[in-house]
Amino acid sequence: MKSSANLLTNSDEQRIARLKKRVEEAKAARAAAAARKEMAEKRLAEVEAQIRAMGVEPDRVEEEIARLEMEIAEKIQRVEELLRPFEELVARAGVPD
Repeated sequence: MKSSANLLTNSDEQRIARLKKRVEEAKAARAAAAARKEMAEKRLAEVEAQIRAMGVEPDRVEEEIARLEMEIAEKIQRVEELLRPFEELVARAGVPD
């Protein structure tokens, strides 16, 4: 009776060695991906904490940005309104820009 080791051909042994190598590479890639995921989750938590420190809940950031953009636009418009009489006065007086 032949032993099981004798049943494997050289080609089979090479295939098994390649498969073992691929398994080890996959394990290493999985570990690296897990480490990157952990780092990303940590960074996300840091960013969320910074956002909360600004008085905004992270899930409302887009709304807050829109509110701030509208507030900026309103303030710019108000400044333009306040400058308009002065600019008209300057234009009537013939003072160059």
